[in-house]
Amino acid sequence: MVVSKELPESLAAKAQRRNWYARAEADKVLDWIEDSGQRFLGVEVAQKQGDGTWLLIDEGLDLHRQTENFEAVRRGRQFIEEYDGDGRMFAPVWQDRGA
Repeated sequence: MVVSKELPESLAAKAQRRNWYARAEADKVLDWIEDSGQRFLGVEVAQKQGDGTWLLIDEGLDLHRQTENFEAVRRGRQFIEEYDGDGRMFAPVWQDRGA
């Protein structure tokens, strides 16, 4: 994850595992990205396996070439909604606009 501005502690504490979030919290991270002026770069997806391990899903969302941040965040929300499911976790990726 590319981060130069840290998430608020109350939001970071909701991570299921480091920077991985269930759908509702991933949406809140996208809210924070948009509200704080971060550049949204994409989303990684993981699936929790029966033995408790995590498998990174190949189908991530890469928006690093997207110039319009509003549209990128909208596509991120759509992606999370489409890929949500039992045991799915999402890691939004962003970069501080000043970096």
